[in-house]
Amino acid sequence: MKKLISTGVMLVVLGGSTYVAVDHQDEIEHYIEQMKPDPMAFNPYDDGECTDYVFEKVKDDGNMIGKSWGDAKYWADKAEEAGYTVNQQPKASSLLQSPRGEEGHVAYIEHVNDDGSLYVTEMNYVGPHKVTSRTIQPQQVQNYHYIHPKENPKTQDTKEA
Repeated sequence: MKKLISTGVMLVVLGGSTYVAVDHQDEIEHYIEQMKPDPMAFNPYDDGECTDYVFEKVKDDGNMIGKSWGDAKYWADKAEEAGYTVNQQPKASSLLQSPRGEEGHVAYIEHVNDDGSLYVTEMNYVGPHKVTSRTIQPQQVQNYHYIHPKENPKTQDTKEA
């Protein structure tokens, strides 16, 4: 008889908790999202490199990019594999990427000018830790890949609060 009562109580408790979980699924998912770490909290890229600079620019925008893309020459391929949009359509706040050179290069697109040229800022184009800017002429734009960062859900949480 004790086992029967214990089993009955257990079924009522489990059934009730299942009902509560189903009834509050949206709230539970919200709390799970809140507990996830910010994907941009830590910059893994080497200090003073173009990848380090671009990571921080994207972070400042409230967006996100991958943390394990390695040298700049791999970024377009790694971004595409991770589901990011990579194309030949530059936009402000997107990343210019070139696989050329020993390690490749990435730069941050500040804005696209009316003539189709790009105004970019970058680090390590002329030397480590040096932030510079330049204009990519319209006839050179097609020589690069353009990576479009995703929206960082953790930044959205702080904007909504």
